[in-house]
Order: sequence, then C-alpha cells, then structure tokens
Amino acid sequence: MNKYWNAAYPFGISGAGLCLLGMLAMYFLEVEPVSMNLIIGYIFTPIFVFFGIKNFRDSYNQGELFFSQGMTVGFFVYTLMAVLSGLYVLIFLQVEPQAFETFRQVNLNLMLDNQEVFKEQLNEKAYTDTYESIANMSRWDVALNDFLRKIFPGLFFTIIISIILKRSIESKQLS
Repeated sequence: MNKYWNAAYPFGISGAGLCLLGMLAMYFLEVEPVSMNLIIGYIFTPIFVFFGIKNFRDSYNQGELFFSQGMTVGFFVYTLMAVLSGLYVLIFLQVEPQAFETFRQVNLNLMLDNQEVFKEQLNEKAYTDTYESIANMSRWDVALNDFLRKIFPGLFFTIIISIILKRSIESKQLS
C-alpha cells in the first residue's frame, strides 16, 4: 500500500495546491472564487490523476499497471485533492466571510433569474426547497459540496484513465 501512496501523494498535494492558487487568483481578480475553484478542480483533477497513475506505472511498478492498481493510485490522488480543497475552502470562508455571502448571493440570484425555467423543469415545491436550502446553507455545506464535486468526477476520471494506462508485462512483450 505504501508504494501506491508514495506514487500518489505528490500529485494530490500539487493538484490541491494549484486549485488553491487558482481560487486565490480569482479572489484577487475579484471573481467569485468558490465557484471558480469547482471549475478549476474539474480541469486539474483528471490531469493529476493521469500523472499520478502514470507515475506509479512507470516509476514504481516497472511499466506494468493493472486496473485495480490504477484505481488505488487514482483514489489516493483525487481524495487527497478533495480533502485538502474542502479544508482550504472552509478555512477561506471562515477567514473571508464576505466571500461566503457573495457565493450564496450569486447562487440565489441564479435561482431567481431562472425561476420560470426551474419551475417548469421541476415543480414549485422543488424550486422553493432548493431556494431555501441555498438561503440557509452554511460554510460547512459549501466545503462539503466542494469535496463531493472533486470526489465523484475523480472516480469517473480514474476509471477511464486506469483503463487507458492499463498495461501488463505480457502486452508489452507482444508490442
């Protein structure tokens, strides 16, 4: 298990660090940073999962990779990114309460601007419940949302990347 972790953690930490830098850059550019952190995470997660799995295959496993090994390394990469990202979002929102209020207001405005579309696609009660949940969300909810929005895409990307990078000694000898 140690070699999986050793191959993965530099990429999980680096990915989370770049997401943090991107979020801070958006904050200093006066763009709503929390939503942008989600978008940045969607971009960086597959990149760092890919390089983490490739690093394991090439540097720790003599060029061989089974699907389960790729899934394990990818899990460590995206989970580390998600945990660190959720933590720094929570800390950021505690330190900068105005960013939390801005995030909430942007989402409430989105709901109000698209009220008719949402009511048509869902129903009145679902729209009202969603609006109330956004109005009553906490900083912890935002951090948990950020965490989950890195975990689920991370799993999806890890499956695909593990299949793409899968290689055994036998298949290398046939090439």
